[in-house]
Amino acid sequence: MRKRLVFHGKLSEGGVKYVAQRYAMQFHLTGVSSRGPEGKVVAEVQGNEDAIDQFKKKMAAGNQFFSVDKIDEETIPEIDEKMFRIG
Repeated sequence: MRKRLVFHGKLSEGGVKYVAQRYAMQFHLTGVSSRGPEGKVVAEVQGNEDAIDQFKKKMAAGNQFFSVDKIDEETIPEIDEKMFRIG
């Protein structure tokens, strides 16, 4: 399963994409995170559904540097990749 997740909220310039990478690695997900339009963060994550749900929960919780108000979600085709990267 592969999902495109668009995170809305108070997303600081530094760190959100790297936090996404850390959580993706923790849950054995592949994909990419990048800065989207209007300051949003976009992540494509691929793996099993439970791992993706755990990733979303961790990201939604935010931390002292960023907060997430909403996550838009779309299922997209899987691709062949080996790791999670920052785009």
